[in-house]
Amino acid sequence: MNKKNTIIFDMDGVIFDSEATYMQELIEFFKMYDIDLTIDECQKVIGVDSRLFNDIVYSWWQNKTSKDEFIIILNHYYDSIERDYKAILKPYVVSLLEYLKENHYKIALASSSSERLIDKALTTSGIIDYFDLITSGNSFKQSKPHPEIYLYVIEKLHITKKEALIIEDSTPGIQAAINAGIDVIAVKDDRFSIDQSQANHIIGDIIDVKKYI
Repeated sequence: MNKKNTIIFDMDGVIFDSEATYMQELIEFFKMYDIDLTIDECQKVIGVDSRLFNDIVYSWWQNKTSKDEFIIILNHYYDSIERDYKAILKPYVVSLLEYLKENHYKIALASSSSERLIDKALTTSGIIDYFDLITSGNSFKQSKPHPEIYLYVIEKLHITKKEALIIEDSTPGIQAAINAGIDVIAVKDDRFSIDQSQANHIIGDIIDVKKYI
């Protein structure tokens, strides 16, 4: 890898151990309406933006209501949940962020999650101030695996692709990095059937990023 000066993080599954939490929430929501979901079905929403997420989960709703009504019901359910993002902050994240700041790296976040969820997660966990740029997939026409969000970060931070390193976990996120022409490291997660084979490197813990910069 070329010398890096900018680290671009995905959020869910990279900074927060949130994928399992989100899937359990979905299973519980649908169970309230007598619909049984499997973990395999829930894995279809890993790494997607909120628009595609809504399309996928509505396909499980069995036409109980219109899509608009369903989204209102689902959002009301999510609003009733108080997630403890500090409790699901992955090990070594703060240590890595501190190391990057101390060594004058630019730090960006490019997540498929909504602006509202990103702000809540980063603020309540106390890490929002580490980031020089925060952007949501909702701001773009195309979602991961399209490279649009990563190309935006490169342009906004006035850096070259070779100067950036992306940290991802999901297949769409890794593919988005590849499509953008930017080196990508995948944080391994053996709990889900996620294909990470296209990443430049696969690491066990996020602190291992230091070996590649």
